[in-house]
Amino acid sequence: MISRVFREILDKYETQKTGDFKGNPFTLKFQNEVPAVVINNIEDSFTVKASCGHNAWCNQPWINIIHRRYDNHHESLVIEYLFDCKNLEVTLSLVPRLEDYSQYISVKEKLRGILKKFDVYSFEVPDEDSFSILEKKYSYEDLANFALVSDLEYMINIHEKLYPFFHAFITEEEMTDYSYEAKCDMSYYKAPTPCVSHIKTDYKKENIYSISINEPKTFFTDKIIRKIQNSQISDDDYLEILTKIRNDYRNNLDKIIKSNDLNLNDLSIKEKTVLLSKSFVHTEYKSVGRELGSYSFDEIRVDDRLSDPLIITSIIHELSHFLLEKILKEMLMKILKTNDTPLISSFVKIMLEDNDLNYLMDEFCAHTVEGRFALYGYQDYSSFKYKLDSIAHLYSKDDIDYTLIVANSFAYDIKEILEDFLNEDLRAEIKEEYKNTRDNPNYGELDFEIESRLDLTHLIDEIKFILVSGFKEAVSQSEKLERYMARYENLFL
Repeated sequence: MISRVFREILDKYETQKTGDFKGNPFTLKFQNEVPAVVINNIEDSFTVKASCGHNAWCNQPWINIIHRRYDNHHESLVIEYLFDCKNLEVTLSLVPRLEDYSQYISVKEKLRGILKKFDVYSFEVPDEDSFSILEKKYSYEDLANFALVSDLEYMINIHEKLYPFFHAFITEEEMTDYSYEAKCDMSYYKAPTPCVSHIKTDYKKENIYSISINEPKTFFTDKIIRKIQNSQISDDDYLEILTKIRNDYRNNLDKIIKSNDLNLNDLSIKEKTVLLSKSFVHTEYKSVGRELGSYSFDEIRVDDRLSDPLIITSIIHELSHFLLEKILKEMLMKILKTNDTPLISSFVKIMLEDNDLNYLMDEFCAHTVEGRFALYGYQDYSSFKYKLDSIAHLYSKDDIDYTLIVANSFAYDIKEILEDFLNEDLRAEIKEEYKNTRDNPNYGELDFEIESRLDLTHLIDEIKFILVSGFKEAVSQSEKLERYMARYENLFL
């Protein structure tokens, strides 16, 4: 992550400077590994160079990002990170370079004039003495990964808008407002930031297998049950599914941000959480009914009358339901080598709804994940407790305890997926939201949290058992299965 690398530079550079420069492992790591981290977050059309100095330590290490279209790096628009390690600050800036310094003032004034037409958000156009034309400073505490990535993408967009004008200058073409407007569409900057809750996106169903099982008589057979029980699904297969889920959400998030011209720094933590949820599944607000939120048929709905902390945790709770369903469905699809179909989706939904222990597992998992992101003392296991009270007399304590361990195993993996976005910085923002709540903490809910979890091999065995357990419920609920399949048919169109 960029934030971790940048903080490491600020933490270590001043100490490293006291040692020899030549052959220093820190300089080699800085020059080789730091560019690789930055490159992972930008297009291949850019090159990245990082340096601590040439033959001796420089006062401030730097990273330069330059587009490959420039024939001469000495005449280019450079995106630059400069590290002020003494003051623990990083500056992201856009710097025009020219071989003829006598022309520098002129081109800088032209570019600064154009920037006045843009909404530069949290960036600043520095004073005339600065070599840069646009910049943003980060304190050590400001170095949040998603903010850094979002700002870098924004700076690249600015670079692309200014390039035609800069190119006209270095090729001695006439630089008029007309030529700039013709080459550079500024609508990106004029468009208002859309309301996150109104953003729509598509969730495409990928068909990666050769078959699509959608006939109950083909699916509900002893042959399919044996295939699940005897499947040689591996730890790597399971981890591959988690990676796919993570990559899909990242791609969706990137698409939403770019297509709606969003700047994450302008969003509240509630809006960021809604955005995260929309990166996985259709997410909407509701304004009627007693339920805080719900997840059903590939849609999350959360009541917008809740306080912001409750909206955030309710979204995370429902998103956890979606992710557990997604993991189980992907495992079933991999075992049977079938694409997702209305039948497959309906089966997994019924399996989690109508089997008592599966339902209990689902609720405990969702509450545990939700609790990870709530302020200490504001954990809530209410729907889990309600279900537990209603079935405790039907099952042994060992059965229930084991179910919670399975649920906690899934919760660990789901928390890890969500923490990819809801990192330490965003979790701190969530904590800040609780300062405005009038609700008192209830530390008793923390007693429901457990640490025990299954190792991966045993979790996979349990997944196969869960999938097989769903056959009884689904077969005995033929009308419900038919009704659910009809609902999913519309979603698959």
